[in-house]
Amino acid sequence: MSNFWRLTPVAAPLIESVEYHDVKFNGTLFNPSVYMGKPSLDLDAAWDAIVHRSRPTRITSEMLKKLHKEERPSLIKFMDVDGGGYMGTLDFTHQLHCLNVLRKHTYYEYYKDTESAILEGPQAYRTHLDHCVDMLRQHILCNADVGLVTNDWVKGHKTPYPDFSNWHRCRDVEKIWEWNEKYAVHIPWERLTRFGDEVDLEQPDGAIVS
Repeated sequence: MSNFWRLTPVAAPLIESVEYHDVKFNGTLFNPSVYMGKPSLDLDAAWDAIVHRSRPTRITSEMLKKLHKEERPSLIKFMDVDGGGYMGTLDFTHQLHCLNVLRKHTYYEYYKDTESAILEGPQAYRTHLDHCVDMLRQHILCNADVGLVTNDWVKGHKTPYPDFSNWHRCRDVEKIWEWNEKYAVHIPWERLTRFGDEVDLEQPDGAIVS
């Protein structure tokens, strides 16, 4: 593991536990993926299984400092009887959520009466979509993949055709989920009660606080 991850103050609490493995992507246009295709119950179930798999975990005051976050009174806390600390979630879960929102937007007519983001109303939905697009942009550029893509001459194409089916060294997401399950705070949402000393953050109309 590079020294960068050992030294950076924004490293996540589990970065030392991350394992890697080599994966060959299927970059073909007609990849028979369970995450692709027209809307169906099976397709939605496949996405739900990865979008909603992660569980809240505990962030201590020490971890909060490493994340460059202040102990502001608006932060959601766990009750002392549940171990205390602040509620945290894995960042890539939000990225999957955003990708799923955009996927559903491509089949708007199918999801317009059931997707919670759409039911927020036109203005909030537009803001939500723009937020997701820009969050994914930031993550892609932050993790800029420097793998090289080769090109072939393909029948029916007059220009070079890129081959996106390449090998990548990936974080083992199953191991990350195992870590999350081990350190998850298993309590019902109704136990995330207000203690009486919280101060709600102000937000502009239609904005999404981050």
